[in-house]
Amino acid sequence: MIDVLKVFYPTHYNFAALAVLLALLLIYLLSKKNFKWGIITLVLLLALNIGIYKRTDGKAWTITLEPEKTSDPYYTPQAKKLTFSVHKNWTITDDKGEVHHWCWVEEYWQKFASLDLVAALWGENSSKKMVQSTEGRAEDLKE
Repeated sequence: MIDVLKVFYPTHYNFAALAVLLALLLIYLLSKKNFKWGIITLVLLLALNIGIYKRTDGKAWTITLEPEKTSDPYYTPQAKKLTFSVHKNWTITDDKGEVHHWCWVEEYWQKFASLDLVAALWGENSSKKMVQSTEGRAEDLKE
């Protein structure tokens, strides 16, 4: 479990920051002899780490990188498939020096980022009106 968390936390430092804050809160609560909230904080800290471990260990994620378009008619670029797993290749550096990483955190972020909150809260028509109004403002600014 420690090996998985050693690899996970440097990549996803926001989860590491949350774990450190929970550990500091636990130390503070125990120094004030507040054992009830200390136990609750300890349970939250353990649940966070065990949840990360269960979601990450033994799983692999595969993504496809689309090739760049070229003007050369004789060269047909192929799409690259990259597979990420915590024990083998957590981050991959390509020929250009770009570092790629993908796991369950990015999958959740993609789902959340593609969610249309206006359509979910007020309906599809309000969402379309809001998009049209912001597009209209952007066109006015260009002129």
